[in-house]
Amino acid sequence: MSSPPPGTVETARFGPETAAHVRAFFGTEPTPLVPLRGSAAAWRLAGVYIKDESKRLGQQAFKVFGGAYGMACWMSKNLGVELQSCGGIEGLRKTYLEKKGGVPTTFVTCTDGNHGRAVAWAAKQLGQKAVVYMPKGSAQARVDHITGHGAECTVTEMNYDDCVKFAAEKAKQNGWVYFQDTTGPDYFEIPGWIMQGYTAMADEAIEQIKQLDEGALPTHVLLQVGVGSMAGAVLGYLVERFRQEGLPVPVAMMLEPENAACAYESAKKGDGSTVDVEGDLESMIAGLCCGVLSDIGWPILWKHVDGAFVKIADGLAGNGMRLLKSEGVEAGECGGAGVGFVRRLMLAPADDKKAAELRRGLGLGPESRVLIFNTEGATDPANYEKQLQLPDVPAAAHDFEFVLRRLPETATSEPLAEMLKVQA
Repeated sequence: MSSPPPGTVETARFGPETAAHVRAFFGTEPTPLVPLRGSAAAWRLAGVYIKDESKRLGQQAFKVFGGAYGMACWMSKNLGVELQSCGGIEGLRKTYLEKKGGVPTTFVTCTDGNHGRAVAWAAKQLGQKAVVYMPKGSAQARVDHITGHGAECTVTEMNYDDCVKFAAEKAKQNGWVYFQDTTGPDYFEIPGWIMQGYTAMADEAIEQIKQLDEGALPTHVLLQVGVGSMAGAVLGYLVERFRQEGLPVPVAMMLEPENAACAYESAKKGDGSTVDVEGDLESMIAGLCCGVLSDIGWPILWKHVDGAFVKIADGLAGNGMRLLKSEGVEAGECGGAGVGFVRRLMLAPADDKKAAELRRGLGLGPESRVLIFNTEGATDPANYEKQLQLPDVPAAAHDFEFVLRRLPETATSEPLAEMLKVQA
């Protein structure tokens, strides 16, 4: 198994060529890009673009491309053939079952919801079996989405990170394939393949923005963290594409819930090492409730985030869900979080010095174009309906905190103390 050592920064494997391979394998139409014209004007920005992953293959989240592409890569390697020669999902399914005498392989994983649903969907489409474990408190609707694809699903009494370890143990005990979207000891290959699947949505989004606004490109991008796999893959793609084209890479903002902010805490530490967050990791933003960062994703974030690591209160996610609903976009908690935060930042009261400092540090202004990924739809329908009925939460002093990070190549005239700035 190929195993890059922890701390190795790899962006080339997530560049435009990879994204093209992923898109060709699936052969599907891009998900929608929705410009928020009214919000952009109100927030005094040149553009705000929502990449709507709630429409991805009918699975309500971006994760399905990662899960299915990663499983396909494992199967093709097991067969000893190139994935591009397999004839897509149906061709790979047929070839694998023929070679294996009709006996499927069992893939086991842990999930907060969307990754497990993606693995269950992929296993069904590719003729395999899936076993999924979930952390305590998981919504029944998310369980039903997984079992609806024929997978076995069990909600445990563990938090997310302990559940990940449990799934790995089950794989060893039963001879199953451990199929996780984050890294572990000597476990890099499958998470890397899954991350490559995530590059397709970034590739689509850049092309769509250019077509929509006459060649325009985003100046800023907001990415939800979790374990850092999606954020690392998308930022890796942007770094590769923009540098290949001789353009400045968009300023990146990383977003987490305040009770599961492992990237924020790691950035705050300031030496490039990671900080694990322990406990129940309770948050409405369930898909981001992870306490341990990926050893593939984090080095990319640490090297290339020239912007901020931000943690937010749950209420901002609810605000974003309601705003996107008014724009005709179905957004779950993770999807609403980004929009809710940008709205909070740009419409802050005049005396909000913290918001003003972050806007200045990020360079957000009338020429800025912000790309935000609506990473999921209403995967918890009960909470979605509840949130839509609630009033917006007003700005509060501690509804977000940030680490503003300026990279040396863009802050060479500033003292080191200004390159890494923590604001609470």
